[in-house]
Amino acid sequence: MAMGILMERHRITEEQAFDRLRVLSQRRNVKLRDVAERVIYTGDAEQLSD
Repeated sequence: MAMGILMERHRITEEQAFDRLRVLSQRRNVKLRDVAERVIYTGDAEQLSD
């Protein structure tokens, strides 16, 4: 679901959406599942960015 949100909002591919979630998870040292939940809740991964 989180990948679909990112794909639609940023007009990116499924692979690019997963990469954004993965990189953000690694950068913030947060589980990928938690990053995805946050995207679903807020509608964007930018809420977790520095």
